Amino acid sequence: MTNLSLPGLVDVHTHLRVPGGEHKEDFATGTASALAGGFTIILAMPNTTPPLAARQVLRETQQRAQPAIYCDVGLFAGASPKQLDQLPHLAPDAIALKIYLNETFGPLRVEDLPTLIACFQGWPRSKIIAMHAEDQSVAVGIGLAATYQRPVHFCHISRKSEIELIAAAKKQGLPITCEVTPHHLFLTQADAERLGPLGDMRPKLAQQSDVDALWAHINNTIDCIATDHAPHTLAEKEATPPPPGVPGLETSLPLMITAVNAGPSWEMWRGLSTRRHTAANIGTWFSASWT
Repeated sequence: MTNLSLPGLVDVHTHLRVPGGEHKEDFATGTASALAGGFTIILAMPNTTPPLAARQVLRETQQRAQPAIYCDVGLFAGASPKQLDQLPHLAPDAIALKIYLNETFGPLRVEDLPTLIACFQGWPRSKIIAMHAEDQSVAVGIGLAATYQRPVHFCHISRKSEIELIAAAKKQGLPITCEVTPHHLFLTQADAERLGPLGDMRPKLAQQSDVDALWAHINNTIDCIATDHAPHTLAEKEATPPPPGVPGLETSLPLMITAVNAGPSWEMWRGLSTRRHTAANIGTWFSASWT
């Protein structure tokens, strides 16, 4: 047997559910899962309850993390339309700013241009702005990156039109990066129908043509694989409507190594996205991973 040594991985997109969702994840369980999956640094999103959009909440959450974590954790600040005055105070303690342009749960969704402009003007240029942007919202984010000439990172890109737009923007030299999740690389709308609420996530699973486009850009456009680790209890997923999200910290690396072992050619990787037995059936992995 050949041993493979890898450096500790970094996951730039996780949901550790603290504060407010500790019944389904906390800093101890989340960072233990991270280590089990090969991650030694994880960055946690701010759409908690309450959200990480005020200095006091962010600092209290950091204090709660210190005695509980098993690996390094960084916290995103959230752009709240009602707390824009907090941005300069959040910056020293946050790893980056997260702006939600599309569907999200809680008060962090930004829906108007004046708020977006305030975020780009008020957040320090030395720190990244990350966006949950889907469809035409990706174009909005690219336009803002070009206008303000500052780095923007796009979370969980999932559609052919989105990745092609980002590729075109990168060719123009714009300061943008993007991530893709394993579930958007390996699953499609057909799997969502099969898995029911366990296959419900945001962005929603797409068509095979979208999956193919992501794989086609895996080496030349996509900057990193991020899990968007988002656990819920089974009771919550069985509710109506179910909350979106799937866990992923422990399954991401095995899935991507499986893809590498399939061979370097695009055609071999493409086949992975359609074979039901891939990685011991990813649907079974997701179904068995709820906390």
